[in-house]
Amino acid sequence: MSLRKILSGFMVVLVFTLMITGCSSNNRRRTTGDDQFFLDEEGVADHGKKKAIDRIYQIDPGDKEFEVFDTFYKNPPKRVAILPFDNLVGGNYILNEVPIPRFNKDEESDWNWTYANRVRRFFFGHFSAREFQDIELMYVDKVLNALNIKTPNDLNAMTPQELGRILDADALIYGEITDFKNSYYTLYAQIRIGLQIKCVSTEDGSIFFRGKHLRYDNDIRVATNPLDYLIASFQNYMSLRDVYAARASEEVARELVLRIPIVESFIEAEDLRVKEMMKTKMTSLPVTPQAEVEQNTEPDPDSGSLTTLKTVSESNE
Repeated sequence: MSLRKILSGFMVVLVFTLMITGCSSNNRRRTTGDDQFFLDEEGVADHGKKKAIDRIYQIDPGDKEFEVFDTFYKNPPKRVAILPFDNLVGGNYILNEVPIPRFNKDEESDWNWTYANRVRRFFFGHFSAREFQDIELMYVDKVLNALNIKTPNDLNAMTPQELGRILDADALIYGEITDFKNSYYTLYAQIRIGLQIKCVSTEDGSIFFRGKHLRYDNDIRVATNPLDYLIASFQNYMSLRDVYAARASEEVARELVLRIPIVESFIEAEDLRVKEMMKTKMTSLPVTPQAEVEQNTEPDPDSGSLTTLKTVSESNE
């Protein structure tokens, strides 16, 4: 089969796919605007968590460990600070287990921080959606910088109790990047990213929880002729681009955050806080007719039913 025929066939498939995509884009649902917010969300604790079938299909053993201690269940931390992650791999680009040096030491140091902080931001993004009160990364970093804490050794030299007092945090999350490596063997490519964390009490230094996760992003191609081999090699080369490393980093962080137990008492406390806040704020907010009727009713002591105190027209008078 000539190269011209192969390219012609590829163009036909591409045009056909674009036509189907264009037609399907017109089938968007017409919303009435009456769909309710704040209903029960399905799979809150499991959405995004890999199952065994996912790991088998993706050839991703996903080495993982997670341990929750009794201290977390007895007295879970409310306000949590995520500290800078230590990079145990370094700032060199590692390909096939061989570190490729950067141009200079400063660039290597920059990439050492970049790799660690990228994973940290993904972890913070997922953690901030939880029921805990997270402290913004920018604030944490500026406080640590003001304290002249610029290295992992500086960070570990300060006790959790002292650091927690300064940051006004109930717990601190320490993290370490254990893997940030790439492999490329033409028909096989892999991105491997690992993270381990521990959450420490700022009251007594005890551990609330700790865990580690390793993500294998594998790409295996099959080639039956030289042209297939060239195409597959190029596809695997492209799968080592930064966007794939970002996806693997996000998955590592997501899997760890999903394993932190949900603290129902924090959710209930937030409900009560909002209700109390609304009682004091409602007077300055626009009130819907239904809400006004509900506000202007009180229990009838004789009948036990709700009696309207005053109507809207009476209140306007």
